[in-house]
Amino acid sequence: SLQGYIEKLIIKKDELDGATRQHYLEIAYKHSNRLNSLIAELFELAKLDSGDIELNSENFSLVELVYDCVQDYELQARNRSVRLSVQVDGENPFVYADIALIQRVLQNLIDNALRHTPPGREIMVKLRDSEANATIEVIDTGKGIAKHEIPHIFERFYHAKDNEPSEEIGSGLGLAIVKKILELHQSSIRVRSELNHGTSFSFELPLKSA
Repeated sequence: SLQGYIEKLIIKKDELDGATRQHYLEIAYKHSNRLNSLIAELFELAKLDSGDIELNSENFSLVELVYDCVQDYELQARNRSVRLSVQVDGENPFVYADIALIQRVLQNLIDNALRHTPPGREIMVKLRDSEANATIEVIDTGKGIAKHEIPHIFERFYHAKDNEPSEEIGSGLGLAIVKKILELHQSSIRVRSELNHGTSFSFELPLKSA
């Protein structure tokens, strides 16, 4: 698509009016951004696959990280008329993990939830802690996922057949990256979903090291 619109601009440059040229440029720019994101995620996944990543684990406040991530997406959520909130059940848990990689997990899960939640609905990031672990759950009230598709959503480049608009389709790598990062932390991602009611992704991290 990117190449096609650029070719039109080159071949028909004298036939296109200003508004049409601007329209083609905006479409090409949108596709170049998508391509850039895809390449970045491919490099990220390749690095995770290589086994060369060393976790820089430390004790940090999970609540602070969650609020920082949610704040980064507040404007995007507002523009989509989606309510984005945080709920903390219990104390402010400190966990022991690689903060940069866990931030990436939260970003991917929130971004995924935003792309599948219609206007007027809600996304909640929920935290709760037990004796040894903290549980993080990203809950949306969106389209949901069919049961037969749930086993496949962590496969690379997989897209659920939900007829979403083409501009809303992600790279198909975000959830694969989430799964890989959590495996490095000896954790796993769990999913619950109901069609037309929403989806929940959750995972656990160990509480802070002594």
